[in-house]
Amino acid sequence: MVFKITLDITGSAFQKNVWAEIKKIPYGMTINYGEIAARLGIPKGARAIGNACGTNPVPIIIPCHRVLKGDGSIGGYAGGVEIKKRLLEVEGIRP
Repeated sequence: MVFKITLDITGSAFQKNVWAEIKKIPYGMTINYGEIAARLGIPKGARAIGNACGTNPVPIIIPCHRVLKGDGSIGGYAGGVEIKKRLLEVEGIRP
C-alpha cells in the first residue's frame, strides 16, 4: 500500500533520514536494522536505527513493523510486539 499524503513530521535530521529509508520498504517485504544502517552509511548503527523506529510518530505510514532484527526475529515495536507480529501477518510475512 502506498500513501500519497504530505506529512510535516517533527524529528531530528537522523530520524527523518531513517524514516525516509523505511518508507522505501515495499509492502510484504522486510529488512533488518543493520541493513538500514548500512544504507545510511553507518554500518554499526543498528541500535540507533531501532531507536529512530521507536520514535516514529506515524507507524502505519512509515512502516517500522517491516524492520526486523538481524537474525530475522521480530525485535521491539512501540505499539507492542503482538501488534508488530499481526501487521506483518496481514502483509503475508511470517517472521
